[in-house]
Amino acid sequence: MVLFAILVSGSYPIGAYIANDIDPIALTFIRFLLASVLLAVFLWRKDMFRREYFKRPWRYFLLGGSFSFYFIFMFEALKTASPISTSSIFTMMPFLAVCLDRAVFGLKTKSNIVFYLLVGAAGALVIVFQGSLANLIYLNLSYGELVFFLGTISHAAYAVFMPKLRSGEPAVFISFAVMASASILILLIFPNRIVQTNWADLGWDMYLCIAYLAIFASIFSFTLLTFASSHLASGQLTAYTFSTPFWVTVFQVAVFGQELLTYLILGGVMIFFSLVMLLWRAQPRAEPKPQTV
Repeated sequence: MVLFAILVSGSYPIGAYIANDIDPIALTFIRFLLASVLLAVFLWRKDMFRREYFKRPWRYFLLGGSFSFYFIFMFEALKTASPISTSSIFTMMPFLAVCLDRAVFGLKTKSNIVFYLLVGAAGALVIVFQGSLANLIYLNLSYGELVFFLGTISHAAYAVFMPKLRSGEPAVFISFAVMASASILILLIFPNRIVQTNWADLGWDMYLCIAYLAIFASIFSFTLLTFASSHLASGQLTAYTFSTPFWVTVFQVAVFGQELLTYLILGGVMIFFSLVMLLWRAQPRAEPKPQTV
């Protein structure tokens, strides 16, 4: 999940770079389509297509729709919101996942886990608000930040429902099925947005960004999240998202030369403490019973 957080964090500055040059819906479609094709080739060469994996296909459309909402809202949000502010909102996902687990499945989270989640959230807020209490007190959500919050709810739903809907399929196949289903849904619902995009006018840098989003931020991150969701409870699983603002900041320091200030170090230490304690206290998730719906 640490690697997952690093790969996902790259989506924010890259998404901000291309968000105003391509429709968010078209961008989400092309990244999912490219990732689906690459995974299909891999699965075919490894002879990993099994008839039983395609049972109850509605599962993949439900999960694919959830992730589609997240990425569409993310790219829409990055038109106006900064990568660090959006990545900070992403740290709310653990609490949303815990709430969904409790509301839908009646699962409770231990008090010590909640405490570590709060420490990690506090560390993320230190980074987001630059160590200033005034910045926190006068917080005003912009349109982009509000949109991204809605997308974060969709992402939390994916983390919660994945282990309930999975029936022993390999993580790589799940990733393929989810992204292929997402591509189909977007194409059926928004065909005009895709057709109206002038793909020929996109520069090589845009296609490099799309390739990163499809390969690293989609294929690898989906597979990692799917694998981890079978071994960690949803609250512990999504706790790793606390490190996202930190990795976004690291990227900006390394690539754009941003100065490493005291509040970045303080927030990073708090996040690191939270992750270490969660990893130490984490216990394997109980295997879900196969669904028969």
